[in-house]
Amino acid sequence: MHLKMGSIVKKMGVPIQIYSADSDKGASSGGFKTHQLITDRTPDLEAKWALVPVGTFAAMTYQRNTGTDLDFDMELVGTKFFPKDSVVVDVRTGMKYLIKSITDFQGYSDIVIYELKVSDKDEPNI
Repeated sequence: MHLKMGSIVKKMGVPIQIYSADSDKGASSGGFKTHQLITDRTPDLEAKWALVPVGTFAAMTYQRNTGTDLDFDMELVGTKFFPKDSVVVDVRTGMKYLIKSITDFQGYSDIVIYELKVSDKDEPNI
């Protein structure tokens, strides 16, 4: 059974931009990578995906299943795969998030669920 949910994601979605960690053209110096600034990059994806805050039910479930507290602030439901440490920008607010965890349902559905951490920097991870 393959659930098609892509149209629902777009209908309920908000405008976002994603800057893939794979397309970061930063330099390496002395074994340390210097990341490229978002302002110097073009988004790898501009789309409408569902961006939702983490609720208390998710927090309780996560803590029960893993024994640890949540380490993410938002969840993003999308239809394409991006690697960890990619940057997600909520176009409406300008908030920047890092992809910290990925749940891939591509075998069962056409969606991917990303767990996002709000960045406290102007240029997160880049």
